[in-house]
Amino acid sequence: MVPRLRRLPAELPSLTSNGGHARKVVRFGVFELDLRTGELRKQGVKLKLQGKPLQVLQALVESPGQLVTREELRRRLWPSDVFVDFDSGLNTAANRLRITLGDSAENPRYIETLARAGYRFIAPIAVVDASSPPTDAPRPRRRRVVLAATAAALLVVVLAAWLLVGRPPSDGFQFRQVTFRRGQIWGARFAPDGHAILYTANWDNGPRHLFLTNPSSPESRSLGFDDLRLVSVSRSGELAMLSIDGTVPIAGGTLHRVPLNGGAPKHVEHHVMSADWSPDGALAIAHAIDGVNQLEFPVGTVLQKTAGWISSIRISPDRDRVAFIEHPLRNENQGSVKLAEAGRPLRTLSADWANAGGIAWHPSGREIWFTASRDGAPKSLWAVTLSGKLRSVAQIAGTMTLCDIASDGRALTSRETRLLEMAAIVEGEATQRDLSWLDWSRVADVSADGRLVLFDEGGVAAGSQFLTYVHRLDDQSTVRLGEGRAMALSSDGRFALTLDSRERTRLRLLPLGDGKAAELPPSGLEYQWARYFPDGRRLLALANEPGRPLRLYVQPPTGKPFPITPPTVVRNAAVSPDGTEVAFLSADGKLVVSPAIEGGAGRILPTPAPLAPLLWARDDRLYVQQLGAYTQIPTRIARFDLSTGHLEPWRDVTPVDSLGVNAITKVMLSEDTRTVVFNYRRVLSELFVAEPAAR
Repeated sequence: MVPRLRRLPAELPSLTSNGGHARKVVRFGVFELDLRTGELRKQGVKLKLQGKPLQVLQALVESPGQLVTREELRRRLWPSDVFVDFDSGLNTAANRLRITLGDSAENPRYIETLARAGYRFIAPIAVVDASSPPTDAPRPRRRRVVLAATAAALLVVVLAAWLLVGRPPSDGFQFRQVTFRRGQIWGARFAPDGHAILYTANWDNGPRHLFLTNPSSPESRSLGFDDLRLVSVSRSGELAMLSIDGTVPIAGGTLHRVPLNGGAPKHVEHHVMSADWSPDGALAIAHAIDGVNQLEFPVGTVLQKTAGWISSIRISPDRDRVAFIEHPLRNENQGSVKLAEAGRPLRTLSADWANAGGIAWHPSGREIWFTASRDGAPKSLWAVTLSGKLRSVAQIAGTMTLCDIASDGRALTSRETRLLEMAAIVEGEATQRDLSWLDWSRVADVSADGRLVLFDEGGVAAGSQFLTYVHRLDDQSTVRLGEGRAMALSSDGRFALTLDSRERTRLRLLPLGDGKAAELPPSGLEYQWARYFPDGRRLLALANEPGRPLRLYVQPPTGKPFPITPPTVVRNAAVSPDGTEVAFLSADGKLVVSPAIEGGAGRILPTPAPLAPLLWARDDRLYVQQLGAYTQIPTRIARFDLSTGHLEPWRDVTPVDSLGVNAITKVMLSEDTRTVVFNYRRVLSELFVAEPAAR
């Protein structure tokens, strides 16, 4: 039965009753509260909220928008014959509730405090009438961590939570969980026998290892191979593994061949994004080179080029075709399922997915299965035929990623919780500010004085479109400006430059206050990102002409944009205060300074380690992020003297809670260096085997 969604009335006293077999699930923001069981979930993941904080939440959502007095809460939370410090106890419960919801008393999204009177729930609320038994989820042992209680209980959980869509009951699946620790899974495949499973993971913030497990046993055995990521397993038992050239992840990693029965890794190629073994032992790779990603099969034979990036390469069982996902924007998961065959034009089998990743051939060879989402919802499992006929296969309570399919039709999948969080360090403040808004808060710019933070949301909560916001540090207010990917703040602080979510040729200006939105004239470029020069008139952009590689361009107020670099991929860039030069980190980890003119020759600066420019200060020093391993936490910000080459540490940056955090993905500084805003990605994974149900 499909749950019925409706708006809640002003008061909901009846929701606490059982009312037969129906359950009342209250939804607000990214949260769901089951009023019968008292379980609170965030995007399907159960949160640890019990006792008095839970009772406060239940009382507030029963009367949304209305004052719930402190006296009413006292009567509800503490019996009359119990003597406690009521004020202190209620304040503690309310604070713990806010921490769980990520709310703020100063700038509330959910719970408003009315001084000395009580509390009011201010977020929009809806209720779902669900007649089916409640699904469960693994219990967190710590904040944001999802773990299994027991194998038997989780089997029941998974069978209840995974919902089959568009298939007759005889074609359904039974799901068996095969990993039970906390951390991220980076790649998984069936072993050549079709039953054992090989996967790479870093558990409990430890180093990344290769593990071997079997669905019949809950244990996993470490095989070593630290800091390598499994991408494919050949029929003969040879592994294809990537080491992140981790200074610049957009440039891929080094591909190694590793014998499963022992032996040292053998180097194959640098700058590889993805790879797969053919049935006869040949390799296909996605190669990052000269500002493009190119599909090669066999290695050296180019089948496709794109200025975006290529993931999830899979060779067909008959070896004649290569399926893959092509993404138009670097570092983003929007994409299309494509099919390449030697001697035939490239075919797009299924396009316009907002989030796509994970692909495998069905053993029949007639379908390609993949995991994707069109509207920003969590990824689910789909199948497409070679003629482009699409069907839905399955979806789960959470984000699914397809890893592999065995010859007997069993599928290997992961379930993930993914968050991109945002924090600020403000000079003079003792504590770090959590600026995370929804589930994928990506900082785009910080004003010169550090008072404004421009960011966008592109995750599940935002839906099918990216949404642009501005946060004001002074009053801790956040305002939605409109749709689009956030690019930069104008020098006068009046507008935000944005890129259309779907048409990468369209740049728009959204007003922060009074004023009208305006679209910039077409330039003929397809943008990855753009930002202002110090003069506030020219733009610096990583972009490409249609069908051509990426370059850095200067876009003047009038006239045609011109390139200032050869084909390249740039991770970070900083413009000199006078606007005459641009410093950037190249795809091969070199610090390059290029004049902001067409045809100028860039110079490579010798550095002790890869340095990603963040800010070019007026004293001719570069504030840089020192890059060792890409996942290095904390990350160090240093100052590099352009005249002497001297490098000195400035500040170490790390999230307050690092559990499950696998990378600090972006760091931005205000011009006065008093404000640092950074992103960090938190991922938690569980691995499952989906077995076709017996007919």
